[in-house]
Amino acid sequence: MKKTLVSATLGLTLLAGTAIAGSNFSYDQPRVTVAQALRMNDDHDIRLTGYVVEQVGKEKYLFQDGTGTIVVEIDEDKWRDMRASSRTRLTIWGQLDEEDHGNELEVDHLELAR
Repeated sequence: MKKTLVSATLGLTLLAGTAIAGSNFSYDQPRVTVAQALRMNDDHDIRLTGYVVEQVGKEKYLFQDGTGTIVVEIDEDKWRDMRASSRTRLTIWGQLDEEDHGNELEVDHLELAR
């Protein structure tokens, strides 16, 4: 009984932590190109595959896929000790934010592209 209660409490705590973090990450997010992402409306959850080519701020990077370039914001914890160069092909999942200068992607998850 105690093990069940501890497991249930831990599960609810982890679930609450995910809800608080506000992540909308899902492997099912539609795969789009950067060119398409730049034309989409605010708050779309999308997936991009391409390359982080330059760091332009503390947690902001330029991301390219052959169709265009978009600014992406990748919090330090999202890298999970991953090492990537401008030649490392990545898949990133996140939510579009409409800014004055154009769309940016707030990254929820990233991994090496397959």
